[in-house]
Amino acid sequence: MTSAVPGGAAALLAGGLVALPEAVAQVEEVTRTAGGERLLLVRLAGGLAFDVRPDRGLDLGPAWWGGVPVAWRSPHRADPGPGAGWEERFLGGLVVTCGPENIGPPTATAGQHGSHHLTPATEVRWWREVTPGGVEVHVSGVVGYSTLYGTRVVVEREIVAGTDRPRVEVRDVVRNDGDDPVGVPLLYHVNLGAPLLAPGARLRVDAGRTALRDPLPPGRDPLVLPPPAPGAEAVVAEHRDLAADGEGRARAVLPGPGAAVAVEWPAATLPRLCTWAWPARGAWVLGVEPTNAPLFGAERDGPHAGAPVLAPGASWRTGVAVEVLPGVGDARAPGSDEDEEGTA
Repeated sequence: MTSAVPGGAAALLAGGLVALPEAVAQVEEVTRTAGGERLLLVRLAGGLAFDVRPDRGLDLGPAWWGGVPVAWRSPHRADPGPGAGWEERFLGGLVVTCGPENIGPPTATAGQHGSHHLTPATEVRWWREVTPGGVEVHVSGVVGYSTLYGTRVVVEREIVAGTDRPRVEVRDVVRNDGDDPVGVPLLYHVNLGAPLLAPGARLRVDAGRTALRDPLPPGRDPLVLPPPAPGAEAVVAEHRDLAADGEGRARAVLPGPGAAVAVEWPAATLPRLCTWAWPARGAWVLGVEPTNAPLFGAERDGPHAGAPVLAPGASWRTGVAVEVLPGVGDARAPGSDEDEEGTA
């Protein structure tokens, strides 16, 4: 989607065609009648429209670009609430954060995919910034995981998105406020669905090796989502030795009809990519999941289930960005072949 005015939102403001930044970058605070969940609805001219979920770790819910849905929504109509497991409470959305005490299957001390995605954020605030390129919306808050006599892990999150570019960034500072070293697994569960996800689309990622959680069903590829089929199995894979650009960022690109979706993350703090391809009819989804720890395999039997250790007082800067790239020809991952351009 392109702006009808040269220069986009910045030109509208500078030329006096709109009076206030909120005319092109709207943020609305609402509380759902059902369940009482707080939401921040962000709507950006020439950019994305998406929901921020303060009661779910400042994760990102439904997202739209030019009237086209970008994020996958699960088949669940509502969250059944405490007492139900991850799979029953998983509503989808653009970004769901897993950790910081566990990712993957439940352990003796932590549930599946940890607690971040179900923990209310504190100190939540938002603001607009007028920049030479338009208007940016920032949302920030703090998500904590603690035990009374031990672990104290804090995630300071800032979400940034602007007008005229369909991109949203989740910027996290993960800090150990406890007195002991702690293993901190993190996984950013980016959920992509139709119509930008099309049958037969191949996720483009430059990785040196791939491991599968389970034997591959006949005719399946871990990076390709086939047409929907009743009862189709999910394929979970982990991709290692990721290529990074000059700024140290790894990238996966999903070409789609008329546009592509790019997911970017810092390879130093998130050296693995997991993918979840589930082509079941009515639950058709591709998960693109940068992570710092093993989701499956023998490494989970080691110290801290294979997660990196954060020393007392130490912190990491990490996060994930999702961007819509209009024009499939522009959607090339590092290492893609020239003859792949324009294919879905």
